[in-house]
Amino acid sequence: MRRYIALAVFAFVVMASGLSAQQGALQTAADKMGVARVKTLQITGSGSNFSVGQNYTSSDPWPRVEVKSFTALVNYDTASMRVELLRTMGAVMPKGGGAPFFGDQRQIAVVSGDYAWNQPVPPPNAPAGTAPMAAPNPDAAPERMLMLWATPIGFVKAAMANNATTKANGGKTDVSFTVGGKYKMEGTVNAQGQVEKVRTWIDQPIVGDMLIETTYSGYKDFSGLQLPARFVQTQDGYPAYDITVSAVTVNPAVDIQVPQNVRNFQPPPARVESQKLAEGVYYLTGGSHHSLAIEMADHIVVVDTPLTQARGEAVLAKAKELIPNKPIRYVVTSHHHWDHLGGIRAAIDEGATIVTHQSNKAFLERVAKTPHTIAPDRLASSKKAVKIQTVGDNGRLTDGKRVIELHRLQGYDHTGDMMIVYLPAEKILGEPDAFTPPAQAGAPMIPPAVVFAKALNDNIKRLKLDVQTIAPFHGNRTTNVAELEKAAAGTAATN
Repeated sequence: MRRYIALAVFAFVVMASGLSAQQGALQTAADKMGVARVKTLQITGSGSNFSVGQNYTSSDPWPRVEVKSFTALVNYDTASMRVELLRTMGAVMPKGGGAPFFGDQRQIAVVSGDYAWNQPVPPPNAPAGTAPMAAPNPDAAPERMLMLWATPIGFVKAAMANNATTKANGGKTDVSFTVGGKYKMEGTVNAQGQVEKVRTWIDQPIVGDMLIETTYSGYKDFSGLQLPARFVQTQDGYPAYDITVSAVTVNPAVDIQVPQNVRNFQPPPARVESQKLAEGVYYLTGGSHHSLAIEMADHIVVVDTPLTQARGEAVLAKAKELIPNKPIRYVVTSHHHWDHLGGIRAAIDEGATIVTHQSNKAFLERVAKTPHTIAPDRLASSKKAVKIQTVGDNGRLTDGKRVIELHRLQGYDHTGDMMIVYLPAEKILGEPDAFTPPAQAGAPMIPPAVVFAKALNDNIKRLKLDVQTIAPFHGNRTTNVAELEKAAAGTAATN
């Protein structure tokens, strides 16, 4: 994609004087923004970003995080961009998910053509001139690349380079084209030559062809260019960025080099390992997000198909390998957060009944029907109807012998629909997000983890559950109530 866009943009720069009359609105925008002379930009500002896919309930907006500073470095000729955020959090996090933190947090996200990576920030005591190794993030490349071309100048450059079609819309002009032969972009240019809105779509494993819409307003002079003073980006209908621009620097030095480890990175195949917790009860690990497979008399129950379609398919396959000759009849979704729901369409295609909190029924019905034209999955071909079984505050699955209890966590600000899974005969509790024991027993817990651990501990006591083994859906080990109670009290955890 990088080579395609870079060459096309170069062609635009060379041939800008020969544009057809049909593209008059684009030429007006190009003239107003000085597009032909802009090779690079630095955009600084402040505002908010939001934890996409981590809302408190499936119908709430994404949780807001204050952004003290926003700095984007863009090189249009090399199709590369570096975005640095300094985010801050007060004493209480907003309801919903997202990685918990307090105080200031610096994040650096980079894209260059087909490559995307995150640049970890050195710790305060790191020697001068040292930097942690870049963390490859190839799945983020389409979104970041499209964000680059969705900037007003980037949109006009890409539109002219990709044979955009234009259509009058009152006193405005609608513009549409395809980037890289795959990603559709649409935008609206007003009579003053200002790009008001840009729409594009990326593949998202749960909601399919997800709309990303950016609205620009408050155009004014920045370094001799007419550019917007504010942009608001929405993803799947809710705000993801809301940034007020304070300064723009035209043609600064922007030389973004792809680290060698990023260039050489090959995503490993989904790997699912298993640990037998009891007869017919398996803890499925091998990645950052874990699951359970539970054998019933004539079927299998799987708890959580997280992250991606590939991970979900691998979890389902592992469950059938461990428990052969039985169908997966139920897949329990612990909650609606996207990192725990990424393989849910694979579960629907499997023919399993999806067991979820009642507040998620409409959302999952929508998920089952969302178009997946950018990256079609198995369900896009099979078009199987979703089967949903809802649960309120408490529920159970049983085959007449083994019982699986489902309980919604109460007083838990991470999400309003979190279902923990309890097997009373085996005294095993499966829980995502509430308590992730530290890698080393005895390590201190950070404050957000203490709050969540307390909520889990309080609910275990409220429900009078006799728990011997806790299987967290994150981390690298199982734990127990004694360690949970120490974490809930804010003390060092010990096994």
